[in-house]
Amino acid sequence: MLSAPGGPQALDAGRAYRVMVEAAHPFRAGTRFRALPDVRFLVEGGRIRTPGDLLPGPEDGTAEQYADRLDARLRGNGRLLAVEQPLLLDHALWAQVRDLVVPLWERIGHPVLPVVTELALGEGITDGDGLRREPVHAALVWVLSGSVTAVPAREQDGPTTTARAGELLHWPAGRPHALRYGPRTLALRLLVPADARLLTEAVKDVVAGMLHERRGHDQVPYLSYPPPDAEARAPEVPELGETGAGLREVTGADRLGLVLRVLWARRVSAAALEPAPAPRRPIRLVPGDRLRPGSPVVRMPLDEGQGWIWAVDGHAFSLRGTLSERILDLLRKHGAHTVADLCAAAAPGREHQVVALLEKLHALRGVDTVGRTDTA
Repeated sequence: MLSAPGGPQALDAGRAYRVMVEAAHPFRAGTRFRALPDVRFLVEGGRIRTPGDLLPGPEDGTAEQYADRLDARLRGNGRLLAVEQPLLLDHALWAQVRDLVVPLWERIGHPVLPVVTELALGEGITDGDGLRREPVHAALVWVLSGSVTAVPAREQDGPTTTARAGELLHWPAGRPHALRYGPRTLALRLLVPADARLLTEAVKDVVAGMLHERRGHDQVPYLSYPPPDAEARAPEVPELGETGAGLREVTGADRLGLVLRVLWARRVSAAALEPAPAPRRPIRLVPGDRLRPGSPVVRMPLDEGQGWIWAVDGHAFSLRGTLSERILDLLRKHGAHTVADLCAAAAPGREHQVVALLEKLHALRGVDTVGRTDTA
């Protein structure tokens, strides 16, 4: 257990609660399957599949008001509202969490696979989710209010540890545990992949996606049974042979390496907090617009002479030539720069390329406008 980096105000607890309310809204009408964010409501007896208005709604202006309502409704019994992958709903909160974890990743290395994020709000309940996930993920828990206690399932896994508001609780993979939530507790939990089998599955998913894209939407073939001639050899299935040939093609070509590099650039730019929020709506920049750097731009070279992969906030695109490098260097210099000043760095006739790059960066939040009020 450590003091949370950035201090107890590193995350906006009020904003985190409002994101939980937004995520819970569609679940009030019933259970949703294969949806993100995913919402769970637990009591001591287990999970309530259709919690309805036990979830927070517009009548619950603050987390404290919501807790008071549940106290009256549940007669003080323990409960837990858990929202998985809530950050994709709110870029500002996502960026706060990214700023929180980047110093840690820079010290120990960036996760190769996406990190699962969860906001948890509850009290007086023990959640055994850490038992189910063992030994696949390590857990990081930032306590925003209240307290969280990690209870090991085995004595050899260490003592019971409690973190309070402003503190960080770390629980390594391979040590099954349960989390006990104290009164009026709001916490952010990050599950960091730690099992090498997850890496194998991730690459398999990439290859499967490339194969699907290559083959299109062909249906799986069916064979007659029993075969027409019981003495004949097993019938050939051309589709299996084609799939095998396709597998050799996509894994042996440079394209697989390129796809994996793009994924890695996106992941580093998002600090592994995926899925990342959607880009903001495009705008048209004019020469007088003033710009300043926004989210960091992660750059990764393609094969020699083939250009660069640029990634911002979990989104990537490719570029060629040196003009984009000059524009980025200018943006990083102190102060705001007008679009016209940045276009002046290009040769005559190439100003439209600069504007297109700046508009792309703005949509991905790599640059921000100064003084304009029509941008999100």
